[in-house]
Amino acid sequence: MLEEAIRKIEELRQRAEKFRAELSKNEMLTRYALIDPFLRLLGWNTEDPTQVKPEYSTGAGRPDYALMKDDGTILAFIGAKSLGKTEDLTQYIAYCVQVGVRYFVATDGVRWEVYDALKERPLSEKRITSWDILNEKPGEVLRKAFVLFRFAPFSGEAPAPIGQAQPQVNVKVDETEGVPLSDLRVKPGSALPYRIIRFPDGREYEVRWWNDLLEQSAKWLVETGRLTRDKLPIPLGGTRYLVHHEPVHPNGKRFRNPKHIGDFWVETHDSAERLVEQATRLLQQYGNVDPRQVILLKR
Repeated sequence: MLEEAIRKIEELRQRAEKFRAELSKNEMLTRYALIDPFLRLLGWNTEDPTQVKPEYSTGAGRPDYALMKDDGTILAFIGAKSLGKTEDLTQYIAYCVQVGVRYFVATDGVRWEVYDALKERPLSEKRITSWDILNEKPGEVLRKAFVLFRFAPFSGEAPAPIGQAQPQVNVKVDETEGVPLSDLRVKPGSALPYRIIRFPDGREYEVRWWNDLLEQSAKWLVETGRLTRDKLPIPLGGTRYLVHHEPVHPNGKRFRNPKHIGDFWVETHDSAERLVEQATRLLQQYGNVDPRQVILLKR
């Protein structure tokens, strides 16, 4: 069996080299000629939708494959590109975070990268392993690819999707570097002591002022498909809106400090303490995000 697997990897290597020009221009051909055969090598029946579902809809987008456990839950999403092309990792990892899928795999049929999407680290530190069929020996490729083997994949269980009941999680952060949003305390008249806000999918945004916390939280919710037009307007007391599709409050007055995010406007005129509360409320109500998983960093 091992010899047959090594022979198959060598066959895929030769195919990638021989048809490089065609594969670099055609994603579907890459999937048919390189990705599907490699998944079958690892025990996945690509013709069985209880194991592999192509073009899986998450509500926010469509990963190219979903690898399914025997009980019907999703083990991992795969993003596929034509040979030599790369994936938008932040987009796909956002899909994983939204529906509670821990693992994401990016591949062009030759290079494979496996990420723990829910790991509380920057994107560069989420990668578990990677291999390259063209530049590594077949035996080494097979050793690394065992993480995707259908009958013994990965080492942990994916948590419940965001939006379902979440277990209590203690996020450990070096207090000299930063704090969770839930632990942020506002001192009257003080400047914001942090420069980066990091969300659960690893995306990071620059912050300099207290109102940036609210603006960037809303931006993340919009970019990840959590905050949509049908949820507007979002009220802020009886005579004000927090988010609306135009910078006008229900009493007809215009926003005092509007921030434009796509098709939305966010009112960011308020005290520092209230801005932190509003950012927290937005994330909890419209992203179902635990504020302990949103980290403020000094770097």
